[in-house]
Formats: sequence, C-alpha cells, structure tokens
Amino acid sequence: MCWLIYRHSFFKDEVLTRRFLFFIIACKTLACFVYYWIYFCYYPKGFNGDSVSTLKDAEVMYSALQDHPADFFKMIFGLHSESDLDPLYEPYFKQIEKWGRADVSSNFFLNDNRTPIRINAVIRIISFGHYSVHALFMLFISFVGQLAFYKAFKMYFKQKEILLALVIFITPSILFWTSGVLKEPLAFALMGVFTYCFMKLFRDFQFKLSYVLGAFITTLLFLVLKPYILLLILLPFILFVTLSYFKIKSGLRVFIIYIATYVVIGSSLLVVLKFVFHKDVIETIVVRQNDFINLSRGGTFLLNTQKYVRFEYGDTSQYYMSDTVQKTYKIKPHAQYMYWNPHALNDTIFEKDNADTSSFQFISTCAPSGSAIFVPRITYSFSSFVKLMPIALLNVLLRPLFFDAHSILELLASIENLCFVLLFFVAIYYRQKNSVDINLVWMCLFIVLSSFMLVGLTTTVLGAIVRYKIPFIPFLLMIPLLYLDINVIKNNPFVKRFLM
Repeated sequence: MCWLIYRHSFFKDEVLTRRFLFFIIACKTLACFVYYWIYFCYYPKGFNGDSVSTLKDAEVMYSALQDHPADFFKMIFGLHSESDLDPLYEPYFKQIEKWGRADVSSNFFLNDNRTPIRINAVIRIISFGHYSVHALFMLFISFVGQLAFYKAFKMYFKQKEILLALVIFITPSILFWTSGVLKEPLAFALMGVFTYCFMKLFRDFQFKLSYVLGAFITTLLFLVLKPYILLLILLPFILFVTLSYFKIKSGLRVFIIYIATYVVIGSSLLVVLKFVFHKDVIETIVVRQNDFINLSRGGTFLLNTQKYVRFEYGDTSQYYMSDTVQKTYKIKPHAQYMYWNPHALNDTIFEKDNADTSSFQFISTCAPSGSAIFVPRITYSFSSFVKLMPIALLNVLLRPLFFDAHSILELLASIENLCFVLLFFVAIYYRQKNSVDINLVWMCLFIVLSSFMLVGLTTTVLGAIVRYKIPFIPFLLMIPLLYLDINVIKNNPFVKRFLM
C-alpha cells in the first residue's frame, strides 16, 4: 500500500509530501493497534462489539467458499431472496447475527450491516482469519476517502492545506473510528470519493469518465450502507456549486437561498414520501428514537399490531414461546410489563396484571447501556420536534463533556469536544482580515446543523453519538479553519518545524 501511495498519481499533491502521507499511514496504524487493544483485550472475553460480530458473520459467509462456492458468490452479489425459505437461509443467514431482513426493516433503504459483512468475507480469502489484515484494508480504504475529501476542498485553504489535512486525518475520533473493522471507514471513504467526484464534475466541470463512474458507484454504495449521509450532504452540495457558478457572494443572499431551498425542498420531499411512496419520515424518526431509548435502557422487546412490549433484561419468567415453528411468543397470565401503542409510541402504559392472550414477534434483547443519556421522547407533532431540536444539537456538539464521561473513551471524547470549542474561540480571536468564501461556510454549517440534529434526535447513547457524527466533523472544523489567520501561528517554532 505504501508502494501504491508512492507510485499512483492520485496520491501526488503539491503540499502533502509522500513523507507526510506515510506519517498519516503510521498514525492510522497506531490507532488500529489501540482500537484492537481496547475492543479485543481491554473489554472482557465474550464482548460482542461491532468488529467482533462483523468478523464472525463474515466467517459464516466465507465458510461456504470451499465446498459450496456458488452459495458464496450468491451471498456476495445478493443473488438470493429475503424469505426464510430461501436455500441459503438455514445454513448461512440464520447464523449471521447482523444480517437482518430488508423486507421487515422500518428503514427506507436496505439493511446497512450487509455491505461490511460481504466486504470482510471477501478479504477473508487472503486474511486467513487474522484481524490485522482486515483492519489494514479498512484503514487504507478510509485513507483514500480522506485524501479525496482533502483534495475536494484544499483550494479554499491556501497556506492552510496542512491544517486542513490534520483536521481530516488526525482529529482523534476520526483517526480512531476509521482505523477499525467497522462501517465508519467505509462510510468516510464513500463520502470522500463522492465529494471529490461531485466537485470535479459540477464545480470544476471536468467531465471525465472516472469521475462519473466514481460518483455513480459511491451513490449506489451509499444507498446500501449509510443512505442518510448522502441525503444530508447532497442538497448543500448542489446549492454550493450552483451559487458558486452564479458567483453569488453576499452572505445574506446566500443564507436566504439556503434556508428557502431547505424549507421548500424539505417539506416537498416529506409530502411526496408520505403520500406517494407511503413512507413517513417523521414517524420513522419517532420510532427510531423510541427504539434507541428502549435499547439504551436494556430489556427484551416483543411486538404485535397492538402492543410494543418491554420486559426487564434477563427476566424470562414473564413470557414463553408458544409456537416453535412460527417463532411467536405469548405473555404469561398476571405478568407485569410496560408497553406502547406501536403506531404512536408517545405514552408508556404499565400493565400489572396481564390478561392478553395474543401472540407476539420477538424483536430484540440487550443489556442496559452504560452511556445512555436522558432525552425526552418525541411525539408525532411539530411542537415536540421544535422543543427537542436545541437539546439534540447541543448533545451532539458538546457531549460527552467530562461530567457524563463513564469510560476512558468518553473522557477522551470530552477532551476532543473541549478542543473543538477552543478552536472556534481561537478562530474568532485571531480572525483573518481577508474575506472567506461565505458560500462554503453556509454549506458546512447547514450540513453540520442538519446532521447533528438528526443524530441528536434519534440517538440517546453517548458512544453512538460519537460514532455517528464522525463523517460530519470535517465540515464542522472547516468553519473555524476558514476564518483562522494563519500568519498568527506561522512563526511558532513547533508549527514552523513540523507543519509549514
């Protein structure tokens, strides 16, 4: 991979030397070792983190290659049905913990766990089961995406290119979470390559086949991995290149165009999805937040058309499997539990003497999260969303922040959040005299606000908040970097020696 960096023209840059790129690779490799130690050594044996479960699931898929190669390639390329009667279900899909079934998902898109499983099943052919080989591929994939993201925006950061690169590569949370066997390296790679190809095509008008294919392929992969990222960045990108083309530079005019377009396009999209495609985005957000709150508090969850039931985690005395073929459950007479109306989810009802004899589907069971935070439940109303939006935004911007850090990772995330705040103050205090590209500022700001509010509205676990905001941190940090006067720090001996 270092040889590829040395030889391929994509990795050549007027500012970032190959020595600097090798330094970045070394930092990511070190972060990979740290990630491995934390999740495979520090946590107790049997801990089922995302990396562990992804590799276990990939191993199940890979096991078909030697004796049933046709099955392996069917699973890799999706040449199968979603039915439990599919020939691949019993020997493979039933054993894959995070495979899921797209036809029963409440999401608008396919299940986003499948792509990482497929990719790691392919890597398993040459890794012989060694985690380090899988991690190296993830590390390099994210590196390519980060470099592409840097190239897309470096023209706006004259004499600040090194600082921009450090923000994109070395921000601790980005460095850590893009160096493991996770979805984050893939998501960052897709975002970086898509951004680079989009800007080349529609900002620079370089209509090369490689850019067209890059934008097309990354769009397809986004739709099966993390489609919300594409939805959150696409409209701001379109507005950015449009306003750049017409050379609109007035800050007020740019803001009015952004806010008006968001209101018109956003409301129109919600209406079309609800009444034409019968997909209610608002209801989906309400359901996802409710699911996150329930999962963060732990428990066992059952569902039918009338009730969404929760039992305390580990308490199996209140229900039983009534049909081993259909895999349905019933609640025992006089059992105690809490439940919600699955269509509203706004009122919690406590049942103290059960008389319900209907059947339920098993949804999930999980232990309580150690980093859960209190977030009021959203109801299906405009006022409920408006009240919660400021809380959601602050939770993603500032938490964890020392007082609610319950682990070493959350403590480090607290330090990082504090550094983000200090960077904004430094940029305000040492603001450059020259004007900045206000169009780029508003683009970054709208991406940050929309993404952070979505994460904050649907997520009630600090660990998940830290991970979900990773792809959007570069947009956040580019804002103060645009305003920062580089001449103030140029003469600092350390900065001059290592960064300039």
